[in-house]
Amino acid sequence: MRFPFFAGLGRSFVLLLAGTTFGAPSAFAQDAPRPWLRLDPFPAEMPLTPRESFDGVPIRFLMLTDGSVYVGGRHDVLRGSLDKAEMQVFATRLAAVRKSFKKTPIPSTLPVGEGPAIFRLSVFGDSPFQVVITGRLPAIPEPLMPLPDFVRRLAGFRHPSLRPFDPTEFVMSVKEKTLVGGCRSSRGLPPLAPAVGAEVVVPEAATHGFPTGADLAQVCEGQKRYTVTFRPLLPGER
Repeated sequence: MRFPFFAGLGRSFVLLLAGTTFGAPSAFAQDAPRPWLRLDPFPAEMPLTPRESFDGVPIRFLMLTDGSVYVGGRHDVLRGSLDKAEMQVFATRLAAVRKSFKKTPIPSTLPVGEGPAIFRLSVFGDSPFQVVITGRLPAIPEPLMPLPDFVRRLAGFRHPSLRPFDPTEFVMSVKEKTLVGGCRSSRGLPPLAPAVGAEVVVPEAATHGFPTGADLAQVCEGQKRYTVTFRPLLPGER
């Protein structure tokens, strides 16, 4: 079975890359892995219902320097692991991205058509950069410039090692807002009033009985009503 990110690279080519570097982070085997690639979606990329909030949407793609990968959707996160040869495929494609700009700096914003921001790509390591993609990436695999093609592959990344990931911490976002329907107790949560407009890290135990990800929960504290979301916190986010 072919997987989108590795399409076009045969097995022999992947194995050939195992002994090369191609600009990959020097920390492949570090004891304390750090973020290498990160792809964050923007609200325009994911239409939500009135009972959902983008505050709870996970990171779309995160790769650490040890080959750990995290793929987020609307609510949940999958975790997988790549070997060194597979990581070199990423490094090679990233090198092609840099080469496509020749001697000019990679821009902070790159339009692929008309429209608002849809993704932010962050690359860490020896030559870090960050770029926001605006417009709309085509759903069909038509030819694109190396940078938007790289982003499209990360956004749709799949791998046989991916399994459900159970975060130990979540980022709680609170807004003073009223929804139609019932109201949950704030028992077990930090005080909500001081958390309005802020992001508060809470342990997984605090989310028991609440939806996580994009789904909103309506919570009562005293006479006030709040909406609360819990975004999965991934390794290396803080």
